[in-house]
Amino acid sequence: MYRTPYPSAYDQIPFPHKYKVSDFTKFSGQGDVSTVEHVNRFVIQCGEVANQDAIRVQLLSMSLSGSAFTWFTTLLANSILYWADLEK
Repeated sequence: MYRTPYPSAYDQIPFPHKYKVSDFTKFSGQGDVSTVEHVNRFVIQCGEVANQDAIRVQLLSMSLSGSAFTWFTTLLANSILYWADLEK
């Protein structure tokens, strides 16, 4: 059974009133887009929730595809508590 790499409580955090989840630009780890460029674009696309670590961590998987998504889904359960954990 799949378990998220972040605490399950993060999925219970409500988004701000009328917040619409973006259709994120996908990053696969292939091609010309660097991880730095992708993360910057992702944070911008997050909009008003970008300053909330838990929501940013939760939404990241929606911006990944291919090998980058596989990497995220193979992280150990509860191994990501803060955005800084993903930057390591």
